[in-house]
Amino acid sequence: MMIAILLIGHLSYAQKENNNNKKLVELWFKHIADYDTVALANMYSDTAFIESPNWEGTKRGPSAIREIYSRYFTTSPDLLHKLINVFTNDNTVVIEYTFSGTMVDPEKGSPAYMRGKKYTLKACSRMNIQNGKITGQSYYFDQVAFLRQVGFFDQK
Repeated sequence: MMIAILLIGHLSYAQKENNNNKKLVELWFKHIADYDTVALANMYSDTAFIESPNWEGTKRGPSAIREIYSRYFTTSPDLLHKLINVFTNDNTVVIEYTFSGTMVDPEKGSPAYMRGKKYTLKACSRMNIQNGKITGQSYYFDQVAFLRQVGFFDQK
């Protein structure tokens, strides 16, 4: 009987956290849609990390979050994210989504042929959640598909 009570209590807690984490994902997408880097950064703990195999190194803290998303929003001012799937448990969220945009203002050092190129990519992000804050995020997308869409492979 005691095991059943503990199990029910844990399931109730896990369900509540799953719901909270789904709301967190909705808010994350809202802030992305609003290009609100300050609100995005406030969703992360002060010691949060964000990483991607498409970047050099792991970035840490809210200032890194603001810098990353500011770059994206500047490069592609028409950036649009669309949620495909969300999977949650009490301390992890995995989201599948697409993002698309136009390379209006490529970052310094980017080749000129990228300017004006449109792209649409599938992405996956895993977020670690603790006390309602994102404590870590690993972010994946197909860099080869991106390079193909912005004309890298068309160069001679």
